[in-house]
Amino acid sequence: MITKTQRIISSIDSSVQNPMHIADMLSMWYHENSKLDRLDIIRQGEMIGAFSSPYLLKRASQPYKCFTGSRIYPMSEYGNTPLPQKGLFASMQNRRSIRTYNSLPISMFELYLLLHHAYGITAENQINGADGTWAYRSVPSGGALYPLELYVYLHRSPLPQGIYHYRPDINALEAIANGDHMPILKQNMVAEPYINIDTANCIVLISSIMERTLLKYGERGYRFILQEVGFVGQNISLTCEALDMASCMIGSFFDNEINKLIDADGVTETTQAVIALGKKTITT
Repeated sequence: MITKTQRIISSIDSSVQNPMHIADMLSMWYHENSKLDRLDIIRQGEMIGAFSSPYLLKRASQPYKCFTGSRIYPMSEYGNTPLPQKGLFASMQNRRSIRTYNSLPISMFELYLLLHHAYGITAENQINGADGTWAYRSVPSGGALYPLELYVYLHRSPLPQGIYHYRPDINALEAIANGDHMPILKQNMVAEPYINIDTANCIVLISSIMERTLLKYGERGYRFILQEVGFVGQNISLTCEALDMASCMIGSFFDNEINKLIDADGVTETTQAVIALGKKTITT
């Protein structure tokens, strides 16, 4: 990645712009080795072609993790409720990361709007060349494979405290771990004192199931997954603003410990993003 001349220059360059500071990071090695050239495009085309069998298409059209035996809390009744009137452009203009909240609970209607507009099903079509239905979401997804899963720890809401899994296929929440998990979350997120986590009413966890995308797109697919996490995070942030709620992305957390909370193994499924949500404090 770094030429011999660049290395010689870098050896006498003490500035923060010295490329050697980042040259040997694993992220840079992945970035370099996941670039595409013409031969890679040919190989990728072969992978995509092999993925188009009726069996794989039918399986790929059902990217819905479920926790069998969990209690289900439906949210379909909110689908016809009038939406907030705050427009998209106003939400984009006013969105900010907010780190303290006023401790009021989140409502079921607000939960529905946040989760549905983040990653809910917005349209369906018959699969071309295979049995089944292909469902679409509100974010771009490589091959419409939708590798992400959404979980939410509800701290203050109409539902019992606990960790829930969002099921877009049935528009519902699954209870997967009852109880107060805020102490564990606080221990495993680098948030305080920058974010007043105790005042948040919920924490959203976004995970990815790797094989959904990597089986079709190989190494390049991991880039697609991270892009999709960003799309969903932005949807959540803008929906919060439209609801006059507050949100803040939490970038540093202990992956393995957070993964345990959502029953993810950290390899085939792993947490990619954490977002704290709450009601805005009233300022005078």
